[in-house]
Amino acid sequence: MLVYRVFPYLPSAAPGQPGHPCYLHPSAGGGRLDNPARYSVWYLSYDACGAIGEVFGNQQTWSDAMFGYPALPGSRRALATFTLPDDLPILDLDDAHTLLVRGLRPTHVVERNRAVTQAWALRVYEERDDRGQSKWQGVKWWSFHRPQWRLLGYWGSTLPANVHVEQLHAKHYAVLDAANTLCKPII
Repeated sequence: MLVYRVFPYLPSAAPGQPGHPCYLHPSAGGGRLDNPARYSVWYLSYDACGAIGEVFGNQQTWSDAMFGYPALPGSRRALATFTLPDDLPILDLDDAHTLLVRGLRPTHVVERNRAVTQAWALRVYEERDDRGQSKWQGVKWWSFHRPQWRLLGYWGSTLPANVHVEQLHAKHYAVLDAANTLCKPII
């Protein structure tokens, strides 16, 4: 499967270094699914415009300036395309039975209450099969900004394989698509 991520890109970055597409910043626990003492999470989207919408959806207006990333000098946000195996065991949180079995409501999934989302994510991570193996390598759900955008929180042990990096700018096809979908003016 192809998945997408917006990240601060530094073309000279080596693998494992900030600015490289396969670099995953050590989390301090601020993400919706984060439980850094137990696992690291790749936040990905099944759609390029969904990855962009998730990062920039709260901004009132969009412009080329939003792609700068001053925290990493010389970098600029880019769109990375990755592959993951199609047969990964991913828990689909857009399934009523899945929610019912875990005592979750749709609002528990999409709300921006990190204490709630991190708690259910840890419970899912800790689910085991009859051999004691982890049942899931991540969860998928829908975007707060646009329910048609499917998101993936991946904590599996195999790194996503980077296949492509595209510099982002105000005229990039996925930026235009996301801006149009979210009714965001581009200045």
